[in-house]
Amino acid sequence: MEKIWKGRISSNADLFAEKFTSSIYIDKEFYLQDIIGTCAYVIGLHSIGVLNISELKEILAGLKKVKVMIEDGKMQFESYEDIHSLIEYELGKIIGDPAAKIHTGRSRNDQIVVDELLFVKGAIVKTLRLIASLQEKIIKIAENEKNTIFIAYTHMQKAQPVLLSHYFLSFFDKFKRNISSLFLNFEECDFLPLGAAACTGSGYEIDRELLAKVLKFAGKGSNSMDIVGSRDFIMDYIYTCSKIMLNLSRFCEDLIIYSTGEFSYIDIDESFCTGSSIMPQKKNPDILELIRGKSAVVAGNLVQFMMILKGLPSTYNSDLQEDKKILLSAFAETTSSIDVFTRLIGKIKFNRQTIKKSLESGFLEATDCADYLTRRGENFRKAHNITGKLVRYCMENSLKLAEMPLLTLKEYSDYFGDDFYESIKIENCIEAKQVDCGTSSKAVLDKINSGKNLLSGYEKDLKNLQEKIPVFEDILSAYV
Repeated sequence: MEKIWKGRISSNADLFAEKFTSSIYIDKEFYLQDIIGTCAYVIGLHSIGVLNISELKEILAGLKKVKVMIEDGKMQFESYEDIHSLIEYELGKIIGDPAAKIHTGRSRNDQIVVDELLFVKGAIVKTLRLIASLQEKIIKIAENEKNTIFIAYTHMQKAQPVLLSHYFLSFFDKFKRNISSLFLNFEECDFLPLGAAACTGSGYEIDRELLAKVLKFAGKGSNSMDIVGSRDFIMDYIYTCSKIMLNLSRFCEDLIIYSTGEFSYIDIDESFCTGSSIMPQKKNPDILELIRGKSAVVAGNLVQFMMILKGLPSTYNSDLQEDKKILLSAFAETTSSIDVFTRLIGKIKFNRQTIKKSLESGFLEATDCADYLTRRGENFRKAHNITGKLVRYCMENSLKLAEMPLLTLKEYSDYFGDDFYESIKIENCIEAKQVDCGTSSKAVLDKINSGKNLLSGYEKDLKNLQEKIPVFEDILSAYV
């Protein structure tokens, strides 16, 4: 295939150099976005008289045929440098000379930004839908387990009793912040880059308002040099992906620990586990481990992307050719991880008897003991010290706090009374956390209900975002 710059570079490319610079096997993933962007651009060219109506219709019909050829697997990608030249030349094979006009006043520099913006918009919507599905699963589990008391850990040591629902809802909140970030990411993708051309703006007075309308962009990029050389919108999306994956990784780490024989709080369904090639007894949580590993890949994607951008001179440089493979990696690893994790947690079994037995050790009620003394009139620091001494006494005498006689308790503080034993029952320790962010049954139930309300609003919000992404068939029906 002849190169699009054949007028200046007459020598044949070194075969190794040609292969090294080719991006077709990466950017072919952006074929649909490139076709949609080209449809919009030729509509703009027609509006300023560069194309007549006959040529416009011929080009749009030809682009439809190119799209079908790609989707039917009939396209030979290897002879092309990138997706832009493939679409232009394949269109030329179908319609002839009019295809040579589609690049008038446009550069691959602003063309690729269109492709990436449209791709990231779609990626954001898909990621949002998957996280919303995960949150629905978390709410369902929280509702089912609203009466199950669990163990909260700090420093991986037993800390205090907590409702199992409260534990799961802690991840609901983490993913809620991720969703907020994704909505913001979408807004930052909502600008038209076309018209920037190579770096200083198009030499044709293209109607950018029209292009923005066809491509459903809410605004227009305002500086041509910034448009072609910046990829903040990709970096921001990958950053959000890295936050999602870090949250998933921490969730996975907990579940891996809780599934070990040493804990045995949960049982992961066999359909999401593997065995050992040598040890017949093994049931390994490989899915959770893989997600934990993939979180490092996505965090690495973010660092890769930042390193590409950090030393670039202004406007477009070929370093940015590497951005697409990083974007595609982050998108694929994140969405597949959310999807499989959502399926996995829906099949977790909670070993309630084991959890209940574990609640009996570790002095989980110690903080409530100190709170009891404080409410009776002791200052908290002294109450903390007294409780620490009681715990040590119990450990040395193989007792629980609830088993200590009242007379012995009074040797440590006169504030102890008969009502102490009721105050340190596990159920009452839970209900004592009446603060609205706490683990009391009322606070947890309120959070479950507010979570349901939040999820019910997502569908409308996602529908609104989806409507801001152009559809190829809609564009064609309006102009062909």
